[in-house]
Amino acid sequence: MASSGSGTIRPLYGVIIRDKCKSTDLETLNAYKVVGHDMLKDHKDKDLEDALKELDKAIANHGKK
Repeated sequence: MASSGSGTIRPLYGVIIRDKCKSTDLETLNAYKVVGHDMLKDHKDKDLEDALKELDKAIANHGKK
C-alpha cells in the first residue's frame, strides 16, 4: 500500500491519523490502521508509531462515548 514514492507526504500521516481518530467510523479507522502498519514496514517513524497507538485506543473506545 505504501510506496517508496510517498516520502514527501509520509510525515503527514501521523497528523491525518490523529485527526481521523476524532471523527471517523470504525471501518475507516481500521483501514487507516492497516495502511499505517504497512507504512511502518518500509520505514520506521516514531510519530507514525505514536499515532497508531492513539488509533488503537480510538478503535478500542469506538462507540463507548
